[in-house]
Amino acid sequence: MLIRTIAVSAVLFSALTLAQPGTRFNSPLPLGEEAARGEGPARSEPDEVRPLRWLVHAQNENGGWGSEANGAPDVATTSLSGIALLRLGHTPSSGQHWEATRKALAFVVRAVERAPGPDQFIEPPGTLPQRKLGRGIDTFLAAQFLGEAMKSMPPGEDRRHVQAALQLCVAKIQAAQGKDGSFSHDGWAPVLSSAFATSGLYAAKDVGVPVAAESLAKSDEYMLKGYDAKSKEFRTEGSAGVALYQAAGVLGSAQRAGKLNAPSSVAAREHLADEAFVRGFGTYGGEEHVSYMLSTEAFAKAGGADWSKWSQSIRKRLAAIQREDGTWRGDHCITSTAFCTAASLITLAIRPASVPRPM
Repeated sequence: MLIRTIAVSAVLFSALTLAQPGTRFNSPLPLGEEAARGEGPARSEPDEVRPLRWLVHAQNENGGWGSEANGAPDVATTSLSGIALLRLGHTPSSGQHWEATRKALAFVVRAVERAPGPDQFIEPPGTLPQRKLGRGIDTFLAAQFLGEAMKSMPPGEDRRHVQAALQLCVAKIQAAQGKDGSFSHDGWAPVLSSAFATSGLYAAKDVGVPVAAESLAKSDEYMLKGYDAKSKEFRTEGSAGVALYQAAGVLGSAQRAGKLNAPSSVAAREHLADEAFVRGFGTYGGEEHVSYMLSTEAFAKAGGADWSKWSQSIRKRLAAIQREDGTWRGDHCITSTAFCTAASLITLAIRPASVPRPM
């Protein structure tokens, strides 16, 4: 597929960053160091107010997020944080934290524009998400963020600006795809990176950006092959030996491809009912948090009793490991507070289409 590199003027970028359609967000309360490190009493329902407040406070002035509050930003963490804001109703033009979303969008668009070639990475090497999920994770998550943001944007220059960046991301993702349908073999758990690449392509397709049908079919086929029906086990060579990551990827592709009744999808749902399996690595890292996010998307798509059981279980789990300041932080690998908090907020925001979010 021929992808045309689209140059966008700095004037449009300035408009995207500085337009002010609503009220500014409130500043968060100071966070005590002691509280931030503490572990709270057992809870059955997680707090969503304080983690959102922390996330907004942690954003850099340039619109990006790093591992910790006001840390060196990267595109992957920024994109995941932007998706969290969108899912909670904070679009680039509405919601209490519209400005934070708008700044994040501008940060990601800038990064994409600096690397227009289909084989160029949009983030310099060495970030924590890259080391654990592969070099292309920034591009993959950027595509999903840009696609989801476009849904809430009216026709106009801002939307065309974001669309141009999304087209570049699609070109990069499709150029990175291997013959087996995967998108990544580097990093600690590249299967999750491939899952996000697929999500990015579907997000682009959903807003009318051309995506090769063959690329989507190959990616879904690759992910669904992550379960071996003969041994009744999930393959773990691309998931650091942790079956949870592979199962989450399988389930994510199954729901997007409309194959929730496929044997691999059924097996994933059955395994996710097992406490030891859901613990993943044994402690909670960013990889566990995004695996819960991918799995929750699929359970919400299926709905019914499986959704009710999973939703109650995962909310209780997230409540139990939530820190006293409301955030989540990884105990291994992706330890980033921003990354884990954003992923958990997305998980908590997910509902079946028939179940509205509480106001």
